[in-house]
Amino acid sequence: MKTLKLFPAVAAVFFAFTVSCCSHAPRYSDRAERLLSELNNPKSDYVMVMAHRADWRNWPENSLEAIESAIQMGCDILELDVALTRDSQLVLIHDNTLDRMTNGSGPVSNYTLAELKQLLLRQPHGVVTENIRMATLKEALQLCKGRALIQIDHGWDLYDEVLKEAEEVGLKDLIIMKGRTFVDRKEMLYAPQLSVPKEQGYTLFKQYKEAGIVPPCYEIVFHELTPEVEQFAKDIVESGSRVWVGSMWKAADGGLDDDRAALSGDPDSIYGKLVDMGCSIIMTDRPAQVIESLHRMGRHAALGVVE
Repeated sequence: MKTLKLFPAVAAVFFAFTVSCCSHAPRYSDRAERLLSELNNPKSDYVMVMAHRADWRNWPENSLEAIESAIQMGCDILELDVALTRDSQLVLIHDNTLDRMTNGSGPVSNYTLAELKQLLLRQPHGVVTENIRMATLKEALQLCKGRALIQIDHGWDLYDEVLKEAEEVGLKDLIIMKGRTFVDRKEMLYAPQLSVPKEQGYTLFKQYKEAGIVPPCYEIVFHELTPEVEQFAKDIVESGSRVWVGSMWKAADGGLDDDRAALSGDPDSIYGKLVDMGCSIIMTDRPAQVIESLHRMGRHAALGVVE
């Protein structure tokens, strides 16, 4: 039987969120469907948390263990990286080579899936694990089914392959792809990445507006939080999309990053600036920290973990 685990400290937030959802929408079959409804509602107060490479601070990045941990802590979206094996199987790994994250070496594309499954993943500090192995995309999809949304990175040339596997698992509508070019594919969720205040960002945003296409979200990348960037974020929300910001490093978030939040002793002031500028999807390397901060702001409900 499926149950929902709630954090007592945020029960009130969860109740308010539940009442809001139930009063304006039909019942959801699972948590992922509910999150999809939130993704498509840019005016919602709910801020979604995306775990960058899953919970990589506690488990090998992109591993099933890291994914499970991120879901258990309450993350809404799992950002995962894909690569293609020699026998055309999709596996989860960020790098093109095996050296950093496994006890193997060389390009991922030189190995078959069976060969990769013989390798062991490394912990964040580089130590080889005893029994944690590389996951396939299909294994990750099955683990996330009904429990969280998935954002695929490093999949710019693999849209069709990813969508095929997602469809086989019944998750085609719950996969978010992204890229820096104009893509008009109604069969998939696509998030354009906009660099601002660079011309690329404004040009791509204009292309979507002129085409009458409203993506579920735009990822914006900025070196400094300026009035121009803040206005651009507001324009995105007014166009009907959510604003997604990665809080992993200064070059992408104007210094409103996870490490600065942790060292400041006041993470709410850092993440609060992102929320104030209109950001409603935060991709983070410290998901527990972001979730706790958003709970204090009343902007993230403990939707629970579907088991």
